[in-house]
Parts: sequence; C-alpha cells; structure tokens
Amino acid sequence: MTLTTVVGSSGSGKTTFLNDVHKSNKCTYIRQYHSMRPYIPVSKIPNFDPTKLPYWDIYVTEGKAKSIQVGGTMAGEFTAGLSGGQRKLLLFELICQRTESQSELLIALDEPFAGVTDDFVPYMVERLNELRKRHNIILVTNDHDETLTKM
Repeated sequence: MTLTTVVGSSGSGKTTFLNDVHKSNKCTYIRQYHSMRPYIPVSKIPNFDPTKLPYWDIYVTEGKAKSIQVGGTMAGEFTAGLSGGQRKLLLFELICQRTESQSELLIALDEPFAGVTDDFVPYMVERLNELRKRHNIILVTNDHDETLTKM
C-alpha cells in the first residue's frame, strides 16, 4: 500500500486539499481539529482498547483509568481530561484499532503530529507503518518531514 505525504507551510492549502480528497473519495479522514465529545470516559469508548495508548499506564498507576475523560471544550464549556496531544493520539489509535480487520482503505490524516510531543512521534511512526501495510494513506504536514522520509 502507499503512503503519500504532502508537505507545506501553514496556510498553503493542505487542509483544503484533504477536504477535497474526502469529498471526492470514500475515506477515513482524521481532521487536524477533532470533535470528540469531551465528557466521555476514555474507558467507555466502544470498540477501543485504551491500554494500547503509550501514556495509558500512567492513568492505570494513578487509579484514574476508569474515570479519565476525553476532555476539551464543547459549546464553550471546558471538561478536564486528556491534553490536546493525548486526544490526538487517542483518535489516531482509535482509527488504527477500528481499521485493523479491514484492508485497502484510504486514510487521510491532517497534521497528525500537530500538538503531539516528540516523545510520541516514534509510536505514531510505528503505527503508521502498520497501517500502510493494509491501507493507502495520504498525510499532510508542515513538520516531521525528515521522519516521514525515512519511512
């Protein structure tokens, strides 16, 4: 399968390009800014195993694994929970898990590394390599192009 990477600076039309890809192709699209409901406990997300998240063991150790919420802001109201980068990793891992039994999908990723600390980039690269064995991936970014070139 293929991994197509589009690199460009902010404001160069990368998201517009992915929106057009999404409109004209049946694909799974992870947007740069997600819209998960912040009040949902991560452990209650259907068909999702949070133990595969690289940071989840911290919540298990602290005894918060069953209560930690997705977190974020919805309708102007803030809900404490995961950080923005952790939410992005959660959404990325959710897509990885839910597409495991499928093949030859088109997966579009808009700035998948934005807001994610460099510590978690190797985890994402590993998962991207697993995804590209079964699916075609189109990814837009303005950073980590060296990492992607090595893939």
